[in-house]
Order: sequence, then structure tokens, then C-alpha cells
Amino acid sequence: MEIKNDLNPLNKKSHDQLTAEIGKSLEIEGYDVLYDHGVSSKAVGKIVSYFSDKNERGTQLSYLDIAIVKRNTNQAVALIEIEETANRPKTIIGDIFAFLMGERVVFQGRELEVGNSTVLIVLGYSKLQHPKHNQYILEKAEKAKSVLETKNCEIRKIVIETYSDRDKLSSLLASVLDRAFKGEL
Repeated sequence: MEIKNDLNPLNKKSHDQLTAEIGKSLEIEGYDVLYDHGVSSKAVGKIVSYFSDKNERGTQLSYLDIAIVKRNTNQAVALIEIEETANRPKTIIGDIFAFLMGERVVFQGRELEVGNSTVLIVLGYSKLQHPKHNQYILEKAEKAKSVLETKNCEIRKIVIETYSDRDKLSSLLASVLDRAFKGEL
């Protein structure tokens, strides 16, 4: 897996610009990297978690930032949410449960297959590390996913990580993805 290290080192980025740069920088052999935020292309668009049979405003629960999909399939292996502004517990909880409560994930009309080979990764920005509340949220979310009985709850694992240096975000994500692809998560 290769992540180009051409991210703008300035911390004064517009909202979601960092996420767009991370998505654009990911190159993983054999996989399509789809992402929200950025210049229009076949890899850029809304990644939506929703319930019901129709993806419409009233059924949408959340937007994800990045989806890594096995090439020539619709199999999602990683779904990623990057919080650029704050690692507040309610934001992380909202990211996780808005996804878990969904029945489907779609990217530009392409329904992605979410299941036991999919990892949900939530990365939150914080100057301080919060291992206690991240671990607590993770434990409760893993327990809740077994009883929610939604299609999105069939994922293999939820990962919550905190980054305090925006310039090191790409290496943190590469490390998490490497562990996910090796089955260590």
C-alpha cells in the first residue's frame, strides 16, 4: 500500500480539505479508493449510509469520507470517517451509530457490499489522546452491533484512533489499513 506524501503541511485548511487530500493520496493495488470532498472525478462523490430500499433524503443516516473497495467488485473492505476538527465523544459515537443503524452504503448509485470483510475506521483529531473514552465507546459499539440487527452491523470490526498531528494522519491511516488488510483487526 502506498500513500503519496504530498499533503499540504499547512494546518489552516478549509473544512474537509485534509480528508479530500488523504483520499486522493491513497493508492492501493487491486482496490478502488472512493472519497467525498474534492475535485469532481469518478472517485469523488457522496458515500451514503442509509436504511430502506431507497437512498433518499429521508432515509440517509450519514456520509462517510472514504471507501476502499476491492477492484472489479462492490466489496467494501474499509469505510473511513475522518474528523478534522474535534474528537468529541458525541461526534465519534454519532459517526459509528449513524453507520451501524444503516442497511446499505452507496457511492454514486453503486451499492457497496458491507459485511464481515469490512472494517469501519473512525479517526478523530485531538491535541490530547483519549484512550479511555475511545476504548469505552469501542466496547459499547461492538456490543451494540450484535443486537442492532442491521445489514451494516455485519462488519468485522470498528476501529477508533486519535491523531494529534495532521501531518502524520496519512501514516496513521496507512498503519491502520495495513493491519486491517493483514487481518490483524
